[in-house]
Amino acid sequence: MRIDKYLWCVRVFKTRTVATDACKKEEVLLNGQVPKPSQKVSVGDIVKVKKAPIWRTYKVLNIIDKRVGASLVEGNIEDITPEEELSKLQEYIDDKKFYLR
Repeated sequence: MRIDKYLWCVRVFKTRTVATDACKKEEVLLNGQVPKPSQKVSVGDIVKVKKAPIWRTYKVLNIIDKRVGASLVEGNIEDITPEEELSKLQEYIDDKKFYLR
């Protein structure tokens, strides 16, 4: 399956067009390399996605052929984002709350 379609199917991106654009803007890495939107994804691949301000890391668990409900995403992709990236996100959120006061 194409990487752009897969990321849309597992709800990483809201639309397939947004997923395609992210690949073109080099905001997606497939096994450490920038993929074309049409590059094939396989079980066991590691996908990194730039979701400002951090890079989310996912492991492909299952290839699916159509978009699934949010409750079924867990069996198809695993979020393996490192703790240091998640702490950056929390700092970013805390800073935003401080500035909004």
